[in-house]
Amino acid sequence: MTKKINQDLTAEQKLVLFEDGTEASGTSELNHEKREGSYHCTNCGEKLFDSNARYESGSGWPSKNLDKV
Repeated sequence: MTKKINQDLTAEQKLVLFEDGTEASGTSELNHEKREGSYHCTNCGEKLFDSNARYESGSGWPSKNLDKV
């Protein structure tokens, strides 16, 4: 399967999305994101999950409750 990569992605986004990279725990701008709405893939734009499925895992990374997806 060929991956279509959005050419507008930053080097860090490409690292995380396609090369198994990760950001340091607790550094994501999404850690404090509380607005209602939907989360979408930054590469293709496909909807991933709604904000009502998000919860504070304590891991330092945004998490979603798979039971609510």
